[in-house]
Amino acid sequence: MKRLAVIVPALNESQRVDTVIAGLRAIQAGMATAETGVILVLVDDGSSDGTFERFAAGLRGADVDAKLIRLARNFGKDSAVLAALQEVEADNYTIVDADGQTPFALVPEMHRRLEAEHVEVVYAVKEQESYSWPRRLMTALFFLLARKLGIRELKKGSSDFMLFSRRVREQLLRMQESGVVVRNLVRWLGLPSCEIPFTPGASRGSAFTFRKLVLLAVRSIISFSHVLRINFFLALGYWIFSFFYAILILYNKFTGRIVVGLSTMTLLTLISFGLMFFMIAIIGEYLIILFEEVKRRPRYLIAQVADIEGR
Repeated sequence: MKRLAVIVPALNESQRVDTVIAGLRAIQAGMATAETGVILVLVDDGSSDGTFERFAAGLRGADVDAKLIRLARNFGKDSAVLAALQEVEADNYTIVDADGQTPFALVPEMHRRLEAEHVEVVYAVKEQESYSWPRRLMTALFFLLARKLGIRELKKGSSDFMLFSRRVREQLLRMQESGVVVRNLVRWLGLPSCEIPFTPGASRGSAFTFRKLVLLAVRSIISFSHVLRINFFLALGYWIFSFFYAILILYNKFTGRIVVGLSTMTLLTLISFGLMFFMIAIIGEYLIILFEEVKRRPRYLIAQVADIEGR
């Protein structure tokens, strides 16, 4: 019998034990005719609310096979996913959120598509998002920038909710970089894939904060593009602007229409320093990522593992 590993990264999700168990049972019911066993792989990513213990207690006696992994501290969602991939052998893998945004009930259909279309990855793509308009605006601007930079790995509506084969898992574990963004790396592999639309559920108390979203966006752009080249185009544009502005000043001087004004000089100074600091900031982000990669620290440290067998 084949085995499907359902990876659930969890950070302070102790109140969602029943929700996750019900989701696993929905997957089991949908996979009953597929001759595929289901195992829950819950990764406690440094929770402080007893998530590991609550899930261990809740899963005992439930008809669910599970492996619980507790990381030594919070390493981030992508590191938690890699820990699950490293520790669990299965034929296929899927990543599901514990906060209710990704529907467990869609996993059997994703598995059927994987088998029927002979692909390596099935991406669940968001049809619509119930976010506030500022976040939707920032998301649209982010993907616009990604398209302009030619980053194929960043696609609007994409998420970590996907189902992929053992081949993808093996390729991911071969990656040696520290700052991994799993959803982007899977697309970077370029293996045969298909997509299935879904509408994310309402997230109550999600641990994925606005700050983490911004950091994820910055790392995604820097890791999958040569965004540093934007400094060249900014410098070129500023040089062209300066050239024509110098012609305008000389023209006004020779025609006797020179205007001396503090506001003009202040504006030009602000623009100049703004561009310079922006260019330095981009270089700084590259240096941060390079510094993290050079240290070669492990992407995660496991503190405890527990295996639970269903009845």
